[in-house]
Amino acid sequence: MPETALIVSATSPVPVDNGKRVVLHGLLEYLVERLGEPNVHYALVDSPDGVRPEFPGVPHRLVRPSTVQQLATLARRVPTDRAYTVQEAMLGGRALRDQVHDLVARLRPDIEVYDTLRMGQHAPAAPRGRRRVLYLDDLFSVRYDRILSVDAERRDLDINPLGEFASNVPAVLRGVIRYRAVYRPVLRMERDRIRRAEARIVRDFDTSLLVNGDEVERLRRLSGSDAVRVVHGMLPPVDPPVRAPATPPELVFLGRLNIPHNDDAICAFLRTAFGEIVRRHPDVRLRIVGRDPSETLLALVERFRPHAVLEGFVADLDEVFATATASLAPLRFGSGVKIKMLDAMARGLPTVATTVSVEGIPVDADGADGCAVSDDLAAWPDLVDELLDPTVNAQRSKAALAFFDRTYSRDVVTAQYDDIFGLGAPEVSGPPAPRPGA
Repeated sequence: MPETALIVSATSPVPVDNGKRVVLHGLLEYLVERLGEPNVHYALVDSPDGVRPEFPGVPHRLVRPSTVQQLATLARRVPTDRAYTVQEAMLGGRALRDQVHDLVARLRPDIEVYDTLRMGQHAPAAPRGRRRVLYLDDLFSVRYDRILSVDAERRDLDINPLGEFASNVPAVLRGVIRYRAVYRPVLRMERDRIRRAEARIVRDFDTSLLVNGDEVERLRRLSGSDAVRVVHGMLPPVDPPVRAPATPPELVFLGRLNIPHNDDAICAFLRTAFGEIVRRHPDVRLRIVGRDPSETLLALVERFRPHAVLEGFVADLDEVFATATASLAPLRFGSGVKIKMLDAMARGLPTVATTVSVEGIPVDADGADGCAVSDDLAAWPDLVDELLDPTVNAQRSKAALAFFDRTYSRDVVTAQYDDIFGLGAPEVSGPPAPRPGA
């Protein structure tokens, strides 16, 4: 009898438009390939009348706690239990726990995957599959610590501390938490609680997964468990376009511009480095691809016209990457693996990045893997100069493709998932034996 698998998450695996969904969709796609679609179940926390997106496997709806239930859990547990986090409270409560327990008891999956500690808290003690996995994404304790550090340094940033988790938070709390006087003490409290929760919860799982190797070592030390390991996302198949860098040269920045770390990154680059690049290369062009620019960014782009251009949403990124001289990733804060980095490298596009931008991506910082890394944006004009040399650009392009192939290719990631889940390629039956007398 074939094995079965269950993924329990509050995040849909589609569309594959951010780092977390790349991993979730990759895990789902892998399990479907190994076990067969009827044997892979995906339980998604959603509202009762939510429109369920189409994705592989057998879908199940877990009814999201109501606002009243969320506030009740928050008020009951957080003030009295110093080990309980706000993250857990938003998707806590008996009703959701019972739904998860009932589903596990009914399906009896051999493999269980829980998405972050907010769903991992509901994993039943029994029954238990042969392999229970916790996907942590990145360490929220580290993420919150960085938000607090950036907020202390840069009071001009409009930081949304909830990020993409905002959809799981009641509207009344979403409005309040945007105030600095509120979110700073809340984040400090949550950072400390979630650090303890992360160290505690991994002991309840056979394997816990993080996208960042440095954070793997950190969590191993905190938890005393060696059952923490790196997981890579499985990107959709890509046929690298034939690169033909444009003349005059084109630089590309890609990202949703209404996200604080992207807005800060491109604005910092324009203020610090782009003027010198234009002085050295008067015909250079910067293509900024993304929706919803801030007023600050609009003003900076106007200042650098015609060298800087806002292009909004672009459907065909292959065309953009094929003609670009380099991709720019000047992020100064943020967390998790940046999909735009992997998108560029999968297409052989050389990149200039900061250490934040390549976090969780094990590139050589000197450009040997197609990516030059420096946190000093004032030094970026020199790095861009190197990539304007056609020979260097071609070498870096080849290096980026080679790095992606040996680190993130589907064969490499599939082998990693085989090891995590203890699975192998499904057996292929041979042709049926001939009937007697045939």
